[in-house]
Amino acid sequence: MNSLVILCRHGNTFEKGERVYMVGAREDLPLTSVGIDQGRAIGDAINASGLVPRAIVSGPLKRTRMFAEEVRMATGVVGDVLLDSRLTEFDYGAWSGLSNEEIVARSGAEALRRWQEESVRPQMIEFSPSEAVAHAEALDVLRELEAREGCAVIVTSNGRLRAFGRALTGISGAFKVRTGHACVIIRDTSEWRTIGWDLSPEELRKELRAAR
Repeated sequence: MNSLVILCRHGNTFEKGERVYMVGAREDLPLTSVGIDQGRAIGDAINASGLVPRAIVSGPLKRTRMFAEEVRMATGVVGDVLLDSRLTEFDYGAWSGLSNEEIVARSGAEALRRWQEESVRPQMIEFSPSEAVAHAEALDVLRELEAREGCAVIVTSNGRLRAFGRALTGISGAFKVRTGHACVIIRDTSEWRTIGWDLSPEELRKELRAAR
């Protein structure tokens, strides 16, 4: 094994009963207490697998930085979490801050369904960065991690993880990752291979042990 990367989605940002809305680059929300526990659970799963990350890289928003710090403490990684603007969640334009019901009222149910289930961006609503730029940035991050043997952890958000999924596979698909869940990719020949997507902490622990 040359390189193994754990791609994580940050934990919860809404308390139970709160209004839930589209959270993008403009909404710099902190984690809830549950979200903090989710970060610790992912870190504990990595630690239990016997892997020690050589680097933990996070987007600069509060929710990803807080999650990454919980992972860092749980895994005993020495040194600061590295911040990378290429992991900043998308700016969802006119959808930012809207609930699903408000998005449907504005753009229609099919537009929301296609984004949620197929990662197809809506017409007439501009997300930033563009799909091409997000694809290129995902590949650039992975190329830089190829030089690091061993394990690295990336903490980012839902839209960026969708871009990683497309960049890794070259196909369309949802590539959704739930809050506090993770994906595992490995490069042991000439390309990256996905060995687990949208994994709970317990599923992550099992996949990492099998990959060692």
